[in-house]
Amino acid sequence: MDNNTCVQEKTDNSKKKTLWQFILFTLFSMVTTVVDFGTFSLFNYWIFTKLKDVSIQFWLFDYSIVNGGLCALLSFALSFIISQTFNFFIQRKATFKATNNVLKSAIMYAIMVLVVFFISLWLPTLIREPIVNLVGETWGDIIVKNINMTMSFAIQFPMNKWVIMRDSKTVQKHLTKSK
Repeated sequence: MDNNTCVQEKTDNSKKKTLWQFILFTLFSMVTTVVDFGTFSLFNYWIFTKLKDVSIQFWLFDYSIVNGGLCALLSFALSFIISQTFNFFIQRKATFKATNNVLKSAIMYAIMVLVVFFISLWLPTLIREPIVNLVGETWGDIIVKNINMTMSFAIQFPMNKWVIMRDSKTVQKHLTKSK
């Protein structure tokens, strides 16, 4: 077997592994979505409903009454935190089978999630009102939640795959070969 054939097989195997990880990431993200929607619904439609009339504005975040008030802020925030904690552990073990340092991985994940978190808290203040005006409050909240989750997914797969949840054995092999 010549060198080009070996390189081609490794490339094909790497592509298959990445595709399989993307499929698993998608499936486990769907489970995370159920956790996210479940906790969001619990908070937004039951636990914090009395807080819909409490307007809160700070920095870029405008959770006025028309944007769902304190109820929406707490519901979006807490459901995101719960679902992302769940997502970290399931993706780390089941999808990426990460062997790198769990503490470093958790810190990098937390930083990434904080960026996504602030975007997902800010985005509803820009888009919720016009969407709610088009489709009503319940469907508007669901659409906004879906937009947030899609944005989160688009950021998280590449960051988890190539930065946060690497297989330390594979990284070590690449470092050894490059010497």
